Amino acid sequence: GYNMKPIKYLFFMMFALVALASCDTYGDYDQEFSPTYPLGGQYYVKVYDSNNQEMPMHTASGSNVYGTYLYLYNTADNDKDKLWIKLPSDILFDAGILGKISCDVNARTFSGTAGNLEADGNTAVGEFTVTSGLMTEQGATTPSNGKADAIEVKYTLNGKTYTVKGFRWTGWPEDEVW
Repeated sequence: GYNMKPIKYLFFMMFALVALASCDTYGDYDQEFSPTYPLGGQYYVKVYDSNNQEMPMHTASGSNVYGTYLYLYNTADNDKDKLWIKLPSDILFDAGILGKISCDVNARTFSGTAGNLEADGNTAVGEFTVTSGLMTEQGATTPSNGKADAIEVKYTLNGKTYTVKGFRWTGWPEDEVW
């Protein structure tokens, strides 16, 4: 008799592949249900010192890299008026911040003073103050000439003031070279 097993297996594999592929077409829909939406997310940024000089993050293939990521995300309690801000320290950049501050989602602003936590999220090492944070929807033109949400943050750490400027991460490699 004719064996149907290979054909059934093939149909099953095709169905599984279609099911897996379709998972990716919806994008990050879950973030819209976050109480900090649309502030939350990952932003590609540069950090400037008090003299408005770009600060190097690390060195790659002999030259300094100035871009890094800033993250805003909701609290475990899903507070509507607080969010986490994370700007990781890097090899050349020791002014990273991690802490929970206040936000006004409707005004797209955030600010406040928090204990500056180590990467473990538990150990505070001093504190930082975000004097102003603003997200402007579609307020940035990316290097690939697209539009993205703009971000600007001013914060003080250890008596020094820093300005962070950038845009919501697009995923396009050509947007990470500015």
